[in-house]
Amino acid sequence: MNEQIRDMKPGPELDAVLGKLLDITPRTQWWAMDRDEKGIFITFDFLPDAERWMQGRLDGFPAWVKREGCHIVRKEIYPRFSVDIGAAFEALTKLDDGKYEISISKKPYYDNVWIVEISTFETDEEGITHIIYRNIEESGALPEAICKAALLALRGGEQG
Repeated sequence: MNEQIRDMKPGPELDAVLGKLLDITPRTQWWAMDRDEKGIFITFDFLPDAERWMQGRLDGFPAWVKREGCHIVRKEIYPRFSVDIGAAFEALTKLDDGKYEISISKKPYYDNVWIVEISTFETDEEGITHIIYRNIEESGALPEAICKAALLALRGGEQG
């Protein structure tokens, strides 16, 4: 699963996976879409508005609705963790509960390579602290690195 996370591209799928693990309630929208759900005609924040719009199309342009396969789809919209630095830092604040140690730095001698390290520790009966896991994620885009490192940390990370 770790490689699958690393292979994910920034975007809604990656954002949704992290949003669900962080237990964030998504914003709900209704989209009027074409048959194969690749084209979006219009979006709505409220279902009654979407239904009214759809009924107007059915009443006025029934051949178009049939030809395009126009229908309403419910969408859950999560913050854009993997592309928006503000949302990425919000995800980190959800992790900042004392359980994780978070470090962000630039890779030496590289102009735009970010290193995000998220670790967790455990203290044994003798008072010695051990790393439970350490995850290091590198990327040219800081939001993507934060998102993937957070995902890996929430999944238990890699043994340190």
